[in-house]
Amino acid sequence: MKRPSLIFIGTPDFGVSTLRELAARGFPVAAVITRPDKPRDRGQREAVTPVKQAALELGFPVLQPEDINTPDFLKQLAAYQPDVLVVVAFGQILKCEVLDKPLLGCVNLHASLLPKYRGAAPIQWAIARGEKETGVTVQRMAAQVDCGDILVQQQLMIGAEETAPELYARLATLGGPAMAEALENLAASGGKGGRAQDESQATYAPRLTREDGRIDWTLTAGEIYNRIRAFNPWPGTYTGVRGKRLKVLSAELTQERVSRETTPGSIIRTGVSEGWLVAAGEGTTLIIRRVQCENSRGMTAQAFTCGHRIGTKDVLGEKGG
Repeated sequence: MKRPSLIFIGTPDFGVSTLRELAARGFPVAAVITRPDKPRDRGQREAVTPVKQAALELGFPVLQPEDINTPDFLKQLAAYQPDVLVVVAFGQILKCEVLDKPLLGCVNLHASLLPKYRGAAPIQWAIARGEKETGVTVQRMAAQVDCGDILVQQQLMIGAEETAPELYARLATLGGPAMAEALENLAASGGKGGRAQDESQATYAPRLTREDGRIDWTLTAGEIYNRIRAFNPWPGTYTGVRGKRLKVLSAELTQERVSRETTPGSIIRTGVSEGWLVAAGEGTTLIIRRVQCENSRGMTAQAFTCGHRIGTKDVLGEKGG
């Protein structure tokens, strides 16, 4: 079976393993499109995108338009006459004029089991909302973002202590085999196949903001713990203590309970696993292990206690959180 010629479109390292997998399997890559290089500080050379770096190593032509949807660039794109466009985390929305060009259409790799977690931050929100399972979806691209027919899905379990960067890396490795399978199916069927998404099951994963990282201590310990894992490294999770903003770097769940009347955010004990036992919502608790104060390095919560005399009279979240 003849493999379809393609143009690969992507920017961050999430797409690199997919590009390398397609190249290793012999898919003809006519060109790679990625975002423009970003300038570094102090006049250093511009930083290339991870996808560009991989494309250059593989010997593929690289195109870097400011806007992929301009008429001039569409003419340049059409000259390659690709059978299919493969999109993995590009960073721009492709208009219908782009989607309608290739013979077999445009396909996208999304880091969730669609229709769950449509949007910009599916990995983070899957962890934050306590999902046990996630995966990747190869979908046909449609005018509405993340709403196209499903071609291939692959699943994996989310580790109980797994952080967003760790899950990101594991999902990236699923992308290549899933995309290769989808392209082979499209070629064999002449561009047919796929199943519609069940709109009744759709959930959303909006772009993260700094405010998402503010810890709400009225949530249960499990919910807070999930957010600490999910929002690492950005936007991070933070709280306040004695008028200072304190970033929470890591935590640990515990089965210990306190009275439901205990003020959420109260430090119950210090010196627990190098940290603080803190009350959360519904009488649950968690251990805050590592923290980072403004303009300082990360440290154990116990070390912060010694330097700032934080103790059981303090309530996290008060002033500065």
